[in-house]
Amino acid sequence: MTQTVATIPESELLDGEMKSAFLPDGTRIALFHINGGYYATQDTCTHENASLNDEGTVDGDRVTCTWHYCEFSIVTGEALNSPCSEPLQTYPVKVIDGVLHVVC
Repeated sequence: MTQTVATIPESELLDGEMKSAFLPDGTRIALFHINGGYYATQDTCTHENASLNDEGTVDGDRVTCTWHYCEFSIVTGEALNSPCSEPLQTYPVKVIDGVLHVVC
């Protein structure tokens, strides 16, 4: 069953930034504002379970986990270098009345 979950106001996420939010089941996600668009991925690195929001850096359309420098596409979730091979789960984001909503 698909649902749309309100997360944070659009105004709280500046271009180039990342913030975390939680889905109703307790899953922590990372929200990104890049190049005028909004994206959401799982917050946990697929290599060693580090929080991307706590341990990661954003550079353009990529997020890097600083534990082992795994790099992921924010747009597709694709793992872009070793030692990571598993992609991040991604979620569609909609802006509704100035609030970011994640479709999960």
